[in-house]
Amino acid sequence: MVRSITLSLLVSCMFAVTTQAVTYPGVLFENSVLGGNYMHSNVYHDEYSWVENAAGRLPVSDSIFFTPGNSLSLKYISAGNGDWRTQITFPEGANSYLPDAGDVLTFKLYVVSHTESRVLPRMAVNQRDTVSNAFELADYIDGFRTNMWLDVRVPVTAIGGLQMGQLVDGVQLSQGQADTATHWLYIDQIEFVSANPPRAKLSSPAVLASATAYDRHVDLTWQLPLTPSIRYIKVYRAEDNEHFEPIAIRPVFVQKYTDFVPYPKKTYYYKIAWVDYDYLESPFSDVVEATTHIANDSTLLNVMQAAHFNYFMERAEINSGMHATHFGVDDATVSVMETGLSILAHVVAVDRGFISRKVAVGRLRRMVDFLAKVERYHGAFPAKIDGRTGKGVFNVDTIPEADLAATAFLMQGLLVAEQYFGTDSTVADLTGKINGLWDCVEWNQFVVAGQQHILLDRWSPVTGFKDARPMGGFGSDFISYILALASPRYSVHPDAYTQGFGIPRELADSAYVLELAENDVFSVDLGSNSEPSTSTLPRYREFPYTADTTLYGLPITVGSVDTTLLHAYTPFFAFDPRAKRDTFANYFINNVNLTKAMRRRDNEQGYGGFSTNIWGGTVIKVDSLLGTDSLKTDSLNRLHVINPAIASASYAYLPQTALRSIRELYEGYGRALFTEYGFRKWIAPERNAVADGFDALQQAAVVVMIENGRSGLIWDLFSSHPDIKKVIGNHFNIE
Repeated sequence: MVRSITLSLLVSCMFAVTTQAVTYPGVLFENSVLGGNYMHSNVYHDEYSWVENAAGRLPVSDSIFFTPGNSLSLKYISAGNGDWRTQITFPEGANSYLPDAGDVLTFKLYVVSHTESRVLPRMAVNQRDTVSNAFELADYIDGFRTNMWLDVRVPVTAIGGLQMGQLVDGVQLSQGQADTATHWLYIDQIEFVSANPPRAKLSSPAVLASATAYDRHVDLTWQLPLTPSIRYIKVYRAEDNEHFEPIAIRPVFVQKYTDFVPYPKKTYYYKIAWVDYDYLESPFSDVVEATTHIANDSTLLNVMQAAHFNYFMERAEINSGMHATHFGVDDATVSVMETGLSILAHVVAVDRGFISRKVAVGRLRRMVDFLAKVERYHGAFPAKIDGRTGKGVFNVDTIPEADLAATAFLMQGLLVAEQYFGTDSTVADLTGKINGLWDCVEWNQFVVAGQQHILLDRWSPVTGFKDARPMGGFGSDFISYILALASPRYSVHPDAYTQGFGIPRELADSAYVLELAENDVFSVDLGSNSEPSTSTLPRYREFPYTADTTLYGLPITVGSVDTTLLHAYTPFFAFDPRAKRDTFANYFINNVNLTKAMRRRDNEQGYGGFSTNIWGGTVIKVDSLLGTDSLKTDSLNRLHVINPAIASASYAYLPQTALRSIRELYEGYGRALFTEYGFRKWIAPERNAVADGFDALQQAAVVVMIENGRSGLIWDLFSSHPDIKKVIGNHFNIE
C-alpha cells in the first residue's frame, strides 16, 4: 500500500505567551505563508487512487489564486476500488470557530481539468475526534463551469452530523464518484461567514496614507475604514506604475502591511482597494511610491524594534488600554502579564520616536485608571481580565484566582514607566496612581505560614493555595522575588532571596497540595499552635540552583542549553545584570557565556542550516494527528525550530553576533518571517514550516533587549527606582 501522510502542525512554543494568526476566526485558509506546500494540510491515498502532494501536504500555487498571493492545488485520481482524502486544518492561534446556525461554509473553486461536477470531491467537517457527514460539492455550486472561479456555499445547518457546540478543527476533502481521469482543482479562501453580512456598496475610493521604504521591505499604512461592509484591504504593487498585481489582503482591523519586496534599491508603486464580503472591490486609492535603500546597522535595529513594537501598539483593548489576548474579534479579554511587557515596549517606542509621548501617556492613564477598579486579591491581579467590566476571567468561573507571576510582570512595567514619565510634572497624578497599585500588592501573603521564604504563584479565596506552584530557580520567577523584596509595605523576609528564589522546588507529594476550600483566612496556618508542625507543612523536592559546569568550552554557573534561551533573558528585561553579582552568579557574564554556548550548539547540530549566523534553536511540541513521518520529529514528537527572537534579543549581550543574525534572518528569510509585527514565532526552513502567529514575550524581548544593548534604557530606569535600589544594595555586589 502506498501512503503519503503528514500532520497539521498544531504547535505551541515552549514558554509561549500568546500566539495568534492575523485573520478572522472563521477563516480556515486564506494564504500559505510559505510556498511549495501548505503546512496545515495532510494527504492520504491508497495504492489505487492518488493525490498529488509535496512531503505529504497539499501543494501551493502562486500563479492561480482568488485572493493574493496563493491557493491550494488539488490534483487527484479516484479509482473504482481506491480511496483518498486530504485534511485542511486551522492555523495555530486561529482555530476558534464555533458553528453558528446563521453561517455558511464557503470557498472558491477553480477547475482547470476537463472535470464534470459529478466527480468533484466530497467534503466533511472535522471536530476533535468526530467527522461530520460527507456531502457532495456539486450540490452547492450554481452554474458549474471550468476555468473560472466558482463560489461554493454550504449552509452550516445543511452539514449533517455537525456538533453545534464543539469547535471546528478543519475540513476534509475525500474521494467521490470514481473514474479513471486525472482531475485538477484550485481551492482558495475557505471560511465560515455569516450568510447575511452587511452589503452596502463600496462607492468611495480607498485611502492609502503612506508607503515607507526600508532595506528590503515597504511599510504601507491606510486610513482605517468604518464602513461595516468592508471585510478586507487588498494591496496592489507595480514596478513601473502601470502593471499592478495584487500581492496581499489584510483584514479590516489591521492598519498596516509590510511588503517584503523582490529587489533592494528600487522604486515600487502601490495602491489599495476596500473589499466587501462578496469580494467586490471599491475604487482604487491614489498611487503612492516608495524607493528601497540599503539600511545601515542603526537603521536596521530601528526597523526591528519598531516592527516588533507594532505588535503591542495594535493590540490595545479599546476600553482598558491593556494588551488584548485576541485580535480582530469581539472579545475584551486582556492579559496582565502581556500588558507589563507592552508597557516596557511602549517606553522604548517613545524614546526612539516610534510614537509620541502624548499617545503613550494617554494609553498608560487608561490602563492605571482601569486597574484601580479591577477585582484584586490582596493587591494581586488575575492573569486575565475582562477589559469592559474589570472582572477576572478564570479557567473555572466559580474559582477566582490571583496570579502573582502575572502581577509581577505588570508591576515591573509600571515601575519602569513611572521612572520614565515621572520627571514630567504634568503626569504627577499618573505616577501617584502607579504607586498606589504598587503599594497595595501584599507579596508577603503569598507564602505558607512557617515557610515565609517561599513565594507561591497563585491564591484563590475559594480554594486557597490549591494548585499553587512554589516559585524559585533561574528564570522568570526572579522578577517576583525582586519585587516582593522591594515592596515598601508588604515585603517578604530577606532570606527569601537565597532560601526561596535560590532553591528550585516542586511538591513532593500531591497529598500535600495546599487546599483551603471555603477558608476565608488568607494566610495558611497548618499547625494547631502558633508555630506550625513541620509534619504538616508541604514537602518539596529541592533542586540545585547553580550548574557550575562547562558547556562548549565555556563556564556556565546557572542555566542550561537544554531550554529556550528566553528563560535566561526574561529575568533581565528590566533588572540590570551588568557588573552585578549575587550569592550565585555574575548574571551578565553567565548570560554571555550561555548565549555563546547555545549558538555553538545550534551551529554544531545544524539547526540553522549551513550558516553560523542562523541560530536560536528551541523545541516545539507537535500535536500529532496522523503521524510524524515527513516532519522527522524525535521520539517525543518534538521538532527543532529557529526562534528569531533569541538571536535578536542576544543584542544585549553579544551585539555584533546578534546584528549579523538579525540581518541574515531578515535578508534570507524575511519574505516568510518578517511582517508588520516583526518576526513570526519560529521557522523550520528544512521542513518548509513557519509559524502563522506571534508571541508577546518574544516580540517584547526583541524590542527591549535590543534597546538594553543599545542604550541600557530599561535597565537604567528600573534599577534607578528607590525600592529596587534597596534590593540591589542588600543582595548584590557591584563588581
